[in-house]
Amino acid sequence: MGYVIGIDGGGTKTTGVIADEKGWTIAEVTVGASNPNIVSTIDLKATFLKLKAQLKEKNKAAFEKVDRLFAGISGTGHPSARQTVHQALSETMPSAMSMTVDNDAIIALYSGTLGQPGIVQISGTGSITYGINHDGERDRVGGWGHFIGEKGSGFGLGSDALQAAFAAHDQAGPATMLEESIRHFFKKQSLPDIIPEIYQATSPKETIASLGRLVMEAADQKDTIATEIIQQNGLYIGQSVSALMKKLFKKGDIPVVLAGGLFNRVDLFRSTIEEGLGNYSDSTRLIIPDKPPVSGAVSAALMMDTSL
Repeated sequence: MGYVIGIDGGGTKTTGVIADEKGWTIAEVTVGASNPNIVSTIDLKATFLKLKAQLKEKNKAAFEKVDRLFAGISGTGHPSARQTVHQALSETMPSAMSMTVDNDAIIALYSGTLGQPGIVQISGTGSITYGINHDGERDRVGGWGHFIGEKGSGFGLGSDALQAAFAAHDQAGPATMLEESIRHFFKKQSLPDIIPEIYQATSPKETIASLGRLVMEAADQKDTIATEIIQQNGLYIGQSVSALMKKLFKKGDIPVVLAGGLFNRVDLFRSTIEEGLGNYSDSTRLIIPDKPPVSGAVSAALMMDTSL
């Protein structure tokens, strides 16, 4: 076997590694965005050309022996988007490489399961519950965007915090330290003064998601409302995983990989996630990956059938 390339691509950066047959990293580089919904086809090709050049520069001998490539790219849920990325890779990488493009949830899963079936709960700015079973069947719960609702995410926490803070401000809800912490976050004298900061933000979703850490900080200080927000979002995550378990798996001991920024404070969420799992709580193993998502792309590349 030769070497493999694993790629983790997103809306802000793309990481690529060359690894050997045991999965050890030989070379690693990071370049620009590769989400096909964000960058043009021309820019997509430019990103991959830069990735290729830098990997080759890091280890030319290993690069020339790469026989398979797996790219986990955000924004490739639709077949046409995957085809766009695959075409861009085909036009920039050596033709001798076998190439597969898939969504980034798969490599987040594999970063915790090393290529084995299971469920991944991604809870970062947004959230999605995604899984693949032993028959290769895939399904999802959630991840439909913040207009429809994204509980169990930074945005979910931030949105709940804003609603609670304004309810307290209007004296239509219980007092919470979130009212003051949000005002200080935006450096405003009055809570209503933050409204333009929210609605005129370049990315309102990112802005609201950034408030998630304020909820965690308030929960650490035993703020009742912040604690309730944490509990509700943790319960939602557990229920989402439970729903996907019911769709994909008939028996237990299923790994559930917890990926994303929320789980830097998994201590705040674990008990209510387990509560939300209900009858499936004894059938799951919660895993916090100790490797980055690009390692999941390497695992997927190593499993590829080069005869296809």
